[in-house]
Amino acid sequence: MAFYLGFDAGGTKTDCALADETRILARTQSGSIKPLRVSAEQAEANMCDLLAEIARQSRVDLKHVAVSCVGTAGVRLPQTREWMQQIISKYAGGEILVCGDEATALDAAFPGEAGVLVISGTGSNILGRTSTGETFNVGGWGPVLGDEGSGYWIGLEALKAACRAHDFQRPTMILDRVMRFWSAPTIGDIVNKAHSTPVPDFSQLAPLVVECAESGDAVAFEVLELGGRILGEGATHAIRRLRALEPDAPVPGVAYVGGILKSVRFVRESMIETIHQSLPMVQVLPEAVDPVMGALWRARNRVA
Repeated sequence: MAFYLGFDAGGTKTDCALADETRILARTQSGSIKPLRVSAEQAEANMCDLLAEIARQSRVDLKHVAVSCVGTAGVRLPQTREWMQQIISKYAGGEILVCGDEATALDAAFPGEAGVLVISGTGSNILGRTSTGETFNVGGWGPVLGDEGSGYWIGLEALKAACRAHDFQRPTMILDRVMRFWSAPTIGDIVNKAHSTPVPDFSQLAPLVVECAESGDAVAFEVLELGGRILGEGATHAIRRLRALEPDAPVPGVAYVGGILKSVRFVRESMIETIHQSLPMVQVLPEAVDPVMGALWRARNRVA
């Protein structure tokens, strides 16, 4: 019997599963295994804990693993690939594949096929892939130049909208919530905090914005709806680009991943509505994809 390991290695957490050809045998989560986000010592400790728990759950000697696949960001940096291969080989046998986390997420939805993946967590990006494996991005320009619809964008844009609402005497709860969260006694203190160095992590404000929208705050809702609309426009463009590249192929579907699209229905519903307004025939998967399943598919099929 062959065994396979699949990893989704994020900046704050790592998901891992052990499987055979058909079944998940064990699954767990630990801290980041990315040395660009944590120290090399902490990354190795997290990997050790992760695989020890996988071995405990499954009672499988991980030296019998045939192939492991890690989906992670920063794969274009040689040190990322080399480190992942080096550290996994200490604890598990077999071949080790390292690829972009967007590729494993896309394969979780459309294994080896054409499709569009919309990513929205702390940042955002859209990936299109043809049936021959050609890929391109729409968005993904980072927090300063883009990342529309992401947690960072939501926090920053909501604060901007709240300041404008204050000027125009439009009611909103956002400023009061941010004042409490930042321990800022006045609006002036919020302004100083927003312009401080280093820049605050505006993604931490996104949950507050969602809470305001759920309580009926129109300013907060408009920000979330706009974020979803921009993501939907990007996905629509990606679909049209794929159809131009492969005019005789079936219409590609759309999948999504990331904490914002998974958890914030205002953003998700706005994105889906925007796609269907322009392309009603497009299928948008009903649930967020599980990137670990894409990593396992790539491991089973030895797709680098």
